[in-house]
Amino acid sequence: MLDHHHIPQVDLEFMNHDHQETLVITNRLEELLTGSAPEDQIAAIDGAFFELLNHHHIHFEHENREMEKYGFPAYELHLAEHQHLLSDMDKELQHWLRTRDLVRAKDYVLNVFPHWLMNHLVNMDTVSATYIHRVRHDDLDQAQGF
Repeated sequence: MLDHHHIPQVDLEFMNHDHQETLVITNRLEELLTGSAPEDQIAAIDGAFFELLNHHHIHFEHENREMEKYGFPAYELHLAEHQHLLSDMDKELQHWLRTRDLVRAKDYVLNVFPHWLMNHLVNMDTVSATYIHRVRHDDLDQAQGF
């Protein structure tokens, strides 16, 4: 299970909030997939998987808007990472819906996705959030005449 105490906090509160929500959804999906009778939880697994994908669409849209608004220099690279995850997650969801392959779904939710998430938080989100936070405060200081 993903533990919120082990994920880095970034300089933008909306991102921290969205990352916490990611943990809640992912942990619920993990519980469903690893419980005593996951084959009896198909509808719940479907729902949690869809919720995780939808959550990331919304989160990334917000994050992408902020990066673009504040001129984050590595915007295109960061955007590509978001698009890559959404594509991969959608492929995994579609595979799950077609095959009900519990082994592959478990591997994605317990290994592949958490690895991507931690790597993305450390290497992408921390940098972009720090940059946006700094630029926001610089803009505020300029507006206030400092």
